[in-house]
This record gives sequence, structure tokens and C-alpha cells, in this order.
Amino acid sequence: EGGMGRVLLARQKSLQRDVALKVLKREENRRDVVQTLLAEAVITGSIEHPSIVPVHALGRDKNGLPVLVMKRIDGVSWRSLFEKPNHPAWAKMGVDTSDKLDTHLEILMSVCNAVHYAHSRGIVHRDIKLDNIMIGGFGEVYLVDWGIAMRVGETKAPVGNQSEYEAPVGTLAYMAPEMALGNVAEIDARTDVYLLGATLHFLLVEKPRHVGETILDLLMSARDSEPYAYDASIPAELAAICNRAMHVDK
Repeated sequence: EGGMGRVLLARQKSLQRDVALKVLKREENRRDVVQTLLAEAVITGSIEHPSIVPVHALGRDKNGLPVLVMKRIDGVSWRSLFEKPNHPAWAKMGVDTSDKLDTHLEILMSVCNAVHYAHSRGIVHRDIKLDNIMIGGFGEVYLVDWGIAMRVGETKAPVGNQSEYEAPVGTLAYMAPEMALGNVAEIDARTDVYLLGATLHFLLVEKPRHVGETILDLLMSARDSEPYAYDASIPAELAAICNRAMHVDK
């Protein structure tokens, strides 16, 4: 269950298989929320990749609200694996528990491949983080929750002296500068590169890229994106990748 919707386990009788149904909460029936789920269905349904959950169908419930039928993923979130060194999934994956960094980097590379494919189709995810990555029972990696994904170049043209801006959308602790500023016209594949860097940063230092006491603190941190001083325990090459990916100049 998330802010606007729920994912339910269902049985597709015709093919005798379990599927996942993504539906809106009963109270979330505003036009903009409905359009968000429809957009997610169309975007996710248009990209086929081993690390992107397949969409089987798009339908409507008895109230006329959209229902998204997707492949059921039997696994755990990457955050759960990261935070629980003794999680049973580690044993199923046959991972050496003495040093999991290599495994985390392999997972991240799978995510990078999925993101790169989406970019080749003109789609930007905008919310890459450990919570939105699922690990299947056999080590499969899935980048999920494309609810705020967008097609690059689909923003409205500026009118008069006005520019195309929106309230910041995404996860504050990971945001790229252009996201924090609400500058939709500046969002492109490099925005996701920043988020991938912020994800690697979390893996290395075990805290988000942007921290602060208030929302304004987080937005200011994202806007400035000053280089991070990694300590000597962090491999220098990985530290360099992080700072380059999260450079204020995209």
C-alpha cells in the first residue's frame, strides 16, 4: 500500500496463475490520480526488459477506475536486504555473507541496464531508490513503481514569459537539482543518473544523499549538490563515480 494505491494478489483463472493488481484507494478517485495510474500503465506497458515488471492488461473496476494487471513478483525489496544482513533471501541467493558489496554492485548494474533501456525509449523513471527495487527468489532484479515516470520532451511549451515548472516530485532525500527546483524542462536521462549515484551513495555510507531537519533543508541540499567528502574506507573509484553522477552540473 502506498500513498495513492494498493497492490493486491489475485488469481487469473484462465491461465491458472497469480498476478498483481495495482488499484487506487477508494478515496483516491481524483482525475489527476486516475491519470497518473493510466500514465504508469501506458509507460510501463511500452517498455519490455527483464528488469521491468511486465504489464499483462489494463482494465476498469466496477466503479470505472483503472486496474493494472501485472506480473506477480515473489521477492523482497532491496532495502530489506540491505538493512537485514541475516535476511533469508541472502541464503537463497547463495551470497557470501562476509562481503556483500559485490552483490549490491551487481544489483545496481542490473538497475543501470534497465534504466538505460528506458532512456533509449525516451522514458525517465524519476524515483530510483532501494525501496523501488525488488529482488526475486532467484536473484532477479526489478525496478518498480513507474508512477511518476515521464517521457522526455512531453512538457508543455512555455507561454509568454512563463517557464514550465511544477512542485517537486520524487523522493527528497535523493533528488537531483532540477527536480528540487521543479524545472521539468531540465529533466532528462541525466536526472536518473543522479538518482543512480544517490542510490550508490546510500549503499556506501548507509544514509541518504540529502539530510536535514526540514523539507527546505533537503531541497537546498539537492539544489546545491556540493561534492561529498567520502572517508578513506570507501573505495576511491566508487566515491568518484558518486560525486560525478551527483554533480550539480548535470
